Amino acid sequence: MATTLFVVSLVALIICAIVTVIFQCLWVYRDAEVKSEQEPSLWVLIFIFLSQPLAIIIYFLVGRTKKDVPAPGTHKVAAIASMAILIAITIFFTVSTISFARDHSDSGAGFGQNATMSNGVWMVRTTNYRNNVWRESVRSGRGTSRRTHTLNAEQMRNFLIDSINEEGSLYLQLEQGNDLTRIDISGDYYRLIDLHNYGFLPGRIRMTLIYESVRNSETIISWATP
Repeated sequence: MATTLFVVSLVALIICAIVTVIFQCLWVYRDAEVKSEQEPSLWVLIFIFLSQPLAIIIYFLVGRTKKDVPAPGTHKVAAIASMAILIAITIFFTVSTISFARDHSDSGAGFGQNATMSNGVWMVRTTNYRNNVWRESVRSGRGTSRRTHTLNAEQMRNFLIDSINEEGSLYLQLEQGNDLTRIDISGDYYRLIDLHNYGFLPGRIRMTLIYESVRNSETIISWATP
């Protein structure tokens, strides 16, 4: 979903930007014909190569020198409307880009292979994910942090959890299809487990760290084969 929104917003942004430049160039050309002492084509080039807000400011300060001549107003409404739509699409693109980045950041693993989702309230939080090791530390906070990874049978037999935190509760939730297991890893927790014993099969497994008012937490989850 995030990828689709990102692609749609990117295409819409490009199209709207092109349409906006066209309408603004048409407007400034007609307007400069009667309101400016410079060649209208010069202002068209300025509108093409400069950012639109800056080009408009320069035109009104420097180019529109004939104050007593009525403005033609040709393409003015279209230029204003297209600019307003461009601003709205830019906001939409920014939001979709943030969502896309959150869903596809994988800190060193293959791009797009491991979805991640984090939310909550954090004072200081750092995470690193590479070479079948998920390392995360939290100074203080509450919320969730999620990874999805495909494990083979050998990796499932060598699933190691090494975690410590001073305060609060910390859980590791494992999901595969309709199977869900939540492990309390609060305090000082170190354990090598076989995920087969929890009913999981080789394949994609969603792992979620759930923080409940945790302080000074350091968690390392690994499934590397010996």
